[in-house]
Amino acid sequence: MDLDAFLALIRDGESERVEFKKMPTKTLHHEIAALANADGGHLIIGVEDNGTIVGTDVKHALELMTGTLQSIIPPPRVTTHKLSINGKDILVIEVGKSPSLCSVGGVVYIRIGTSARPLSVQEILMLSSEQGTFTWDEAPAATDAKANPRYIDWFFKKIQESRGKQIAPTDRDRYLRSTGAFCRDRLTNAGTLFFTEVADDIPHAKIRMIGMQNDEPVWSREYEGPVWQVIETVYTDLIRENRKIELIVGTRRVRIEEYPPRALREALINAVAHRNYVISADIRIFIYPDRIEVRNPGGLMPGVDILDPEHIPRNPALSNLLYDTGFIERYGLGIRLIQDEVKRHPLCSVAFMTAANLFRVIFTRKRDAYLDATDRRILNAVHEPSKSSEVARALGMSKPAILRRLKNLEGLGLIRKEGSGAHTRYRAVP
Repeated sequence: MDLDAFLALIRDGESERVEFKKMPTKTLHHEIAALANADGGHLIIGVEDNGTIVGTDVKHALELMTGTLQSIIPPPRVTTHKLSINGKDILVIEVGKSPSLCSVGGVVYIRIGTSARPLSVQEILMLSSEQGTFTWDEAPAATDAKANPRYIDWFFKKIQESRGKQIAPTDRDRYLRSTGAFCRDRLTNAGTLFFTEVADDIPHAKIRMIGMQNDEPVWSREYEGPVWQVIETVYTDLIRENRKIELIVGTRRVRIEEYPPRALREALINAVAHRNYVISADIRIFIYPDRIEVRNPGGLMPGVDILDPEHIPRNPALSNLLYDTGFIERYGLGIRLIQDEVKRHPLCSVAFMTAANLFRVIFTRKRDAYLDATDRRILNAVHEPSKSSEVARALGMSKPAILRRLKNLEGLGLIRKEGSGAHTRYRAVP
């Protein structure tokens, strides 16, 4: 580490990734483990909490650090840097993010703000699921008596329809165990999601669709039940919300959906298949006037690059069940399929955003893509509030034709209707 990088750390002060210590303490292993379990960071010894450099005995600090590291399981990746400023020695301990949770004496610590604290069992499960070291969906859950026979019959019928596989009745139990839906005499979490009403055992495994206006919710719908049924119901409502827009293509006027239906469906299936079910939050779909956002709990799995996504399932058993029933077409193609569908679609773009414990797919309308030369002339004509008859005269068009276009531009959010009856005016939205 060079001096400029060190001074930048001091200047920015303590944070979730930087800890100052005036001198080494016997709890260094707690701080190091906490940083490794978060996003990594720097532990700087020889600096007071306010950033004043006081120096330290680097040899003693290294000996203490080496001794305490032996109690961290698994050992984190640590690099040390010795610096001297105005005759004062500083030890910088650079801690890498651990691919699995580090514990000290069986206790898992994490960096929160500018301090370290032990995690609860629920938090340990959540982080283990995020890191891919714990597969929640394969854990035994509800008693097998909760499985709905009609849902099991539907499952094997869909296998035959989607994959062409005929499973004999005598082999059904074996097949369900092999997919990870059952574990001995119990449903796994994946089996519970697929073959029960779900709400009693996993109440947060629902989807909420929310209509938004001016960044405020104006309506909301909740969807519960077996995940395959929820997917179909939510998708039906998504298509209902996906308006068709008139466009001029060559010499023809055609109607096309605002957002590619197949991409919407894939984003929905991905949210169900890859969300972190240990997090007690539901999947949310926000319907804005100019975009649709699908938000699901859980970030990308370690090793997955959004620019070159690979199939690393957080919920392998659930993914197998969705694949068998035709919801997942091919493993590892979800994000690419969405990107390809949007590339072929003239009216929207897509962005993927990942953060701690959250993944978002954002479909945004390209407003200019809807407009032909006549639409643009209308927008120019209504910079000031104007009647439809005034616009018709200015463009040399019939009033009914202008009204149709005004209604379409209003639906796109490009113009605003003011007044009513004979006092109706239209104004371009800035």
